[in-house]
Amino acid sequence: MPRRRTLRLLTALGAAAVVAVAPAYASAEPAPPGVPLDVLRAEAAAQSPDMLAAVERLVADSGSANPFEPPPRNVVQPFSTPAPTLGPGCGGGIVPYAMTNAWVHPGPHAAALPGQIGVYVEPTVAAPIASSDLTFVWMNMEAYRGGIETLDQSAVGPLSTTVSTGGGAIMGALFGSIRYTNGAFCQVVYTMGGFFA
Repeated sequence: MPRRRTLRLLTALGAAAVVAVAPAYASAEPAPPGVPLDVLRAEAAAQSPDMLAAVERLVADSGSANPFEPPPRNVVQPFSTPAPTLGPGCGGGIVPYAMTNAWVHPGPHAAALPGQIGVYVEPTVAAPIASSDLTFVWMNMEAYRGGIETLDQSAVGPLSTTVSTGGGAIMGALFGSIRYTNGAFCQVVYTMGGFFA
């Protein structure tokens, strides 16, 4: 009789140990990059109505990315269309209009590892950049997680940021403004694209 009780006790203790240890092993796997869609919406809403509108538009337009197309590696991928850009001097001199070119460069390369993308935006004015709030909103269509990133200011050359998106089909949107040291102020209108990381 004591032997059966001991066996049952050992079985119960073993089961409890498995239950206690299993979550630790499960949580050891890193979470995919970005945040869940509901958290992304809340973050965007906290920043501005325009940011929330950009996220909602990205969700609505996300059916255009093909998750079954094989992802290219280390190949530059342009946005679907250049972004219309408005403001005094944005096209050089007194021209108030330009088209801003932007592209994504998935890793691996010097600025991004596998599962990351570099996002680049070419300025439309030859003067150095004084300030920028250019924003890239993204969503991984396979993990259904996303984020909001601000592109780093660059004195010379393209503005850029490196984003940990995870691998797969990525939808991204770009918008914001750039102020140059020569006084030009350019509002970059929303543009979007589908990419593979």
